[in-house]
Amino acid sequence: MPTAADVLGRYLITLEDVPVYNYPNGTRIGTINKGNSTAEVYSYVTRPGGQVWFMFDYTIPGQTPGAYYVLDQPGRFKLSSIPGNVAVTSATLPSVDVFPDATGIKKYVTWGALTLAALLIFRK
Repeated sequence: MPTAADVLGRYLITLEDVPVYNYPNGTRIGTINKGNSTAEVYSYVTRPGGQVWFMFDYTIPGQTPGAYYVLDQPGRFKLSSIPGNVAVTSATLPSVDVFPDATGIKKYVTWGALTLAALLIFRK
């Protein structure tokens, strides 16, 4: 039986739908559906009562980059050294418009300017 430290740097394949939280014992922010993979395990947190929460870096639409957590429970995961289909479905997060204040022609000009800048940077 691997320890929490043995899991660091590896991926967890879910054997059931697994809730995702913003902090250990925090607010539920999503779900990793059965058969999908977590991101690489970055760290872990132990809580009173022997709970182990695995920590992952993430980018979920509508949230600033940070971390998410899943509770380790027997039979919930299998270990993998390679990532699978990393998919976290959002439970409470709205979709976000990249340029919420840009409408009509302003939106196209903004995208055009960004595209031109990228072409000039990567051309060299």
